[in-house]
Amino acid sequence: MKLAIALSALLAGTASSQTLTGKEFDALSRGTTMHFTNNGQFFGSEQFFFGQRTVWRAEDGRCVNGKWAYEAPAICFVYDDGSGPFCWTIEGNAEALTVTSTRNGPGEPPLVLTLSGQDKSEILCTGPLFGVAFQP
Repeated sequence: MKLAIALSALLAGTASSQTLTGKEFDALSRGTTMHFTNNGQFFGSEQFFFGQRTVWRAEDGRCVNGKWAYEAPAICFVYDDGSGPFCWTIEGNAEALTVTSTRNGPGEPPLVLTLSGQDKSEILCTGPLFGVAFQP
């Protein structure tokens, strides 16, 4: 409930969508796990730590450590497996938060994810890299 109130307070003040800055995204995400869907289907979850460090868990249960940086107007993620950067604009208002990819293949539409939940849970890895977790 506190997260919903914090999100509403952070994004309030405008009826239209606004793109979050790196500072706003850090304040919103740090210490939480965000869960994302694509067209209503679970896409993955990301746990956010101090120092812009993350753990991404894909829908198949695989996990990978990563780090994000703000490259206006996008938040870009690079992961320890060598993948990335994956850059996203993060837009929202008091009713919704949308994450849209900025680096697409030629002729490909952008991938659009929706924040379906946010909590303080830890990422659980069940895929091939079971047990991988961020080491602060």
